[in-house]
Amino acid sequence: MQFSLDFPTNIIELITTSLTWGFLIYGIYYYYQKQNRKPKIWKACVAMLVGLFAFSLDFAILGTIIKIPILPIGVWLLLWYAKGKPGAWDKYRSFAWLGFIGNFIFVVAAIVSVLFHNLIYPKSDLETYISTMEEHAMLVAIHPSAEEVTFDSDSFKQHFSSFKEEPFDSIEWYNDINFNMEPADREEIFPYVLTGTSSKWGSGLPTIIYVERDGKGLIVDSSERQRYFRGEESFLKGGGK
Repeated sequence: MQFSLDFPTNIIELITTSLTWGFLIYGIYYYYQKQNRKPKIWKACVAMLVGLFAFSLDFAILGTIIKIPILPIGVWLLLWYAKGKPGAWDKYRSFAWLGFIGNFIFVVAAIVSVLFHNLIYPKSDLETYISTMEEHAMLVAIHPSAEEVTFDSDSFKQHFSSFKEEPFDSIEWYNDINFNMEPADREEIFPYVLTGTSSKWGSGLPTIIYVERDGKGLIVDSSERQRYFRGEESFLKGGGK
């Protein structure tokens, strides 16, 4: 079923969603003014909201699941409701169809939102995920094999621009550790999590930053996908690296 009131997760989605709702509100006003026998305004709003309900199919577009409306369930419900009320369908059908058409506007807004989000917040840029860093950013060991090291923030900032996204195969890494190494030699590749950082303002990208054992690699685990970034110099102090 189509129709969701999920709160926007980033500033681009907030803008496009607000514009879409603004269009629908204007549509209610427009059709209300055209009516000779004007319905109650709150009933017109309800008719539009009910019209939003639709049977939809999910399609993956630009890495995002988009719901394409197919059947106007809400419009049919209002038609059934208005059957025993003379003149009711004539008063409310334009608002109901406005709601159904609004689904397509939401689809367009979602696609535009994804396009602009990818443009403004490039996913291949580490700065998208680590834009600000608190003074007390630190490493947290998450595996028993982690060594006693500390986070060198000065080195990290100095070589930040050297981090580039590289392809990686997490399954291959897992198999290499678990099937190609003796149990006594097995070590977690990413035994640390970097805390005290945040992604770019407005991106809405919650991230977990896993740090590679040698201090040169990062796995960025976001709501979108996992990405691997590799730098030139280690930003870890101590340990036996």
